[in-house]
Amino acid sequence: MRYVTGEFYRDRETFADRLFCSEDTFAVADGMGIGRGARVAAEKAIELVGKYRPFRSLEDIRSFFNKANLEIMEETAKLGDRYVSGTTLSLITFRDNSYLLGHVGDSRIYLWREGSLELLTEDQIRLKGGKKYVSALGIDWKPEVLLREGDLSKGDVFLVVSDGLGGLLKEKELSDILSGDIEDSAKRLLELYRKYSLKEDLSFAIVTLD
Repeated sequence: MRYVTGEFYRDRETFADRLFCSEDTFAVADGMGIGRGARVAAEKAIELVGKYRPFRSLEDIRSFFNKANLEIMEETAKLGDRYVSGTTLSLITFRDNSYLLGHVGDSRIYLWREGSLELLTEDQIRLKGGKKYVSALGIDWKPEVLLREGDLSKGDVFLVVSDGLGGLLKEKELSDILSGDIEDSAKRLLELYRKYSLKEDLSFAIVTLD
C-alpha cells in the first residue's frame, strides 16, 4: 500500500482541513464554524481517529463516531459559546481483503477500479430556509453515520478528500486523474485546483493497493 497527500489553502490561519494517514486507516476532517472552533473540532476528530484505531468492524466505527461526537462537543465547549463549531469526518480503514468506511458530512471518499470511478460516500446536506446545513460531529447530538463495507482488489485507488472538490470535476475528469501513478495524480489534482482559483480549501490523500 502506498499513499500521497496534498493540500491547498489561501490562509493557513483559517485552514480547517485535517488529515490522518497510517498503515491501515485514512481520514479527512473539515472543520465548520467561526474562527478557532472549526480548527479545534477538526484537530480533535483526527486526534481521536489515531487514539481509537484500529477498527475491526463497522460496529467499531459506529461506536467510534458516537464517542468522537461527544468528545468534540466537550472540546469546542471549552472555547465558549461564540465558538459553536463542528467537523465533517470521512474515514476508511483496510483489513484483510476488505475496506470499512464511516462518514458524516460532505467530504468524500472515491474508489477508482479498473477505469471506473465510484463515489462511496453521500453528501449529507439539507436546505432549510434558503440555507445549507451540513451534518457534522460536535454539533448534532445524533448525527447520521454512513457505514459501508466492500471487497478490495489489487490496483484499487482510493481518494479521501475534503468538500472543496465536490462539483468541480466531472466524473470522467477525476477518473482520468486517478488512472496514473498516485504521485502524478496528486500533482495533476493540485494543478487543476489552482487553475480554477477557488476560494475553498482542499485536503486529500490518494491511496493505492499495489
